[in-house]
Amino acid sequence: MALNEKQKTAIANLRTEMLKLDPDAYQRIREDFYRIADNLKPLADALEIADADLGGNAGPLLDEHYIFAQMYDLFRKSNLGGVV
Repeated sequence: MALNEKQKTAIANLRTEMLKLDPDAYQRIREDFYRIADNLKPLADALEIADADLGGNAGPLLDEHYIFAQMYDLFRKSNLGGVV
């Protein structure tokens, strides 16, 4: 998906701020970002599958799935991935 000018500007501004950080802080943010990026969607999916495995009666596991799915949707709106 191509970025629009507003997104490009937001990423550039974020990059400028991130580059002001000391290298250790930058690296810690980068590593934490990728840990979340690698695990948030699989967690949401695992909760949905676990609910289905238990009979799929829209129990508390599915409630948690919806929360983490929303978090994933919000995470994807972040500009941080365009920087780190």
